[in-house]
Amino acid sequence: MKKPYIIAEVGFNHEGNMDVARDMIQSAAEAGADAVKFQTFQAVDLALPSAPHFELIKPAEMTFEDLIKLKSWSDEASIDFMSTPFSPQALLWLVEVGVSTIKIASMDCVNQHLLAAAAGTGKRLILSTGMATLEEIRQTLGFLDEQGSGEVVLLHCISNYPAKAGELNMASLNLLKRTFGRPVGYSDHHHSPQACLVAAVLGAEVIETHFTLFPDREDGDHGHSLDPDQLRTLVGDIEAALTMIGSEADFETRADREHASQYRRGLYAGRDLKRGEMLQEEDLLFCRPVSELSPSDVRRLKGRALCRDVVRYASLTAADVEGIDG
Repeated sequence: MKKPYIIAEVGFNHEGNMDVARDMIQSAAEAGADAVKFQTFQAVDLALPSAPHFELIKPAEMTFEDLIKLKSWSDEASIDFMSTPFSPQALLWLVEVGVSTIKIASMDCVNQHLLAAAAGTGKRLILSTGMATLEEIRQTLGFLDEQGSGEVVLLHCISNYPAKAGELNMASLNLLKRTFGRPVGYSDHHHSPQACLVAAVLGAEVIETHFTLFPDREDGDHGHSLDPDQLRTLVGDIEAALTMIGSEADFETRADREHASQYRRGLYAGRDLKRGEMLQEEDLLFCRPVSELSPSDVRRLKGRALCRDVVRYASLTAADVEGIDG
């Protein structure tokens, strides 16, 4: 089973502080993430100035120069740089910066204005499906195909902040895979790493989880974000889980086959047996290791005469018993 592509979602947890953003990139790389993801927006792309969260997100607005820095720092840390565009202008900036993948947020899963621009880049798209019905996802995929989009990866997502365990419905991963035949993954808003581990075990090819350097804060996305230690632990747990799962192809070459001759049972004399005696079950021991005859042979041995003496604890062979072929 292949390890999923793990995205550390910084989002706007840097709150406009580029020094913090740089530290987050380095921390995500050191924790084992494959990519670090930001959000590229002007506050008015997301909310009216009268909205209660307008002032919360405004400090995290991105400029083109900011994106250049973030991409450069990511390259230095050997981690992929990604960002979610919330406008066509933001999308153009990301293409110019040189991203290989475009992430589309759940809120834009049905936004054909932005989707058309994203499809036009020809780049791989990672599409979160929070709040969407199967029919809406089907229509969006059809639209993207018509627009000549690159590969589309569908992320199961519950757009609650945080999402409770009973709301996650991780079985949706298999539903999306079976229904649409596209690569699937998971975008996490749960407060612990457990959901991401479940997603990996269920075959998620991409896992996106929120990331912070300030886990004790409850505002913004910090409260449902992983800190560096949690992210590092998650990466290790996923690798361990997938190692344990292995593959169906390995069944016939299983590592324990070499022990079969040691751990399976053979047939042994339970007492000194004389030539001519009629064998009974109580005359036998069923012990390790394997011998020429096995417990499966007992029914054809019972009541047959011995051809020669057999000492106690010696293994029985077909040559010891009349009328038995090996």
